[in-house]
Amino acid sequence: MIKVSVIVPVYNVAPYLRNCLDSIVAQTYADWELWLIDNGSTDGCEQICDEYVAQDSRIRVVHQQNRGPAQARNVGLSLAKGDWVAFIDSDDLLHVRYLEVLQ
Repeated sequence: MIKVSVIVPVYNVAPYLRNCLDSIVAQTYADWELWLIDNGSTDGCEQICDEYVAQDSRIRVVHQQNRGPAQARNVGLSLAKGDWVAFIDSDDLLHVRYLEVLQ
């Protein structure tokens, strides 16, 4: 059973996105799923999201038209299966123990 659903709205943050995703993948706590909600990015974020989905089965992506970050978070919430939800911005860097301490 998934404990933590991580939701990341993504929109035109290609210079920062890999660092954000790497900080999530590197978490010491492993019982999580990641929902990337690509909000109509035009700067290559869509390809970056797809790369990470191909590398880790806990990562999923939804590509949609830009409807704003709040709607992207709501889409993620509707798909989340975890007991807990963590909203992360796509330019954030997480401490390696963030999810471990959160849960």
